[in-house]
Amino acid sequence: MPIHIPGDIAFRDIADEAVVLNLSTGIYFGLDSVGTRIWHLLAEHGSSEPVVNALLAEYDVEEGRLRRDVEALIQQLLDKGLVARDEEHTPSAR
Repeated sequence: MPIHIPGDIAFRDIADEAVVLNLSTGIYFGLDSVGTRIWHLLAEHGSSEPVVNALLAEYDVEEGRLRRDVEALIQQLLDKGLVARDEEHTPSAR
């Protein structure tokens, strides 16, 4: 499912790490170097599948573990309101 970064989210790279801040709520989240790479890939592609494919090419990691780790990070970001699934922002047709 497509993911987007809401307009009230600020992101700042700091060396090999990053900080994500929701300007509306004040919630922030720190990312290590791999989390930062995932963030950039999510921002570029808008879904987890291309993120997983890119990371499989970049890192020596088992695919199942990588998928679980990517989905876990996405869920943490969703829970904190730092990313959103597109269906949550699409009005339902009636």
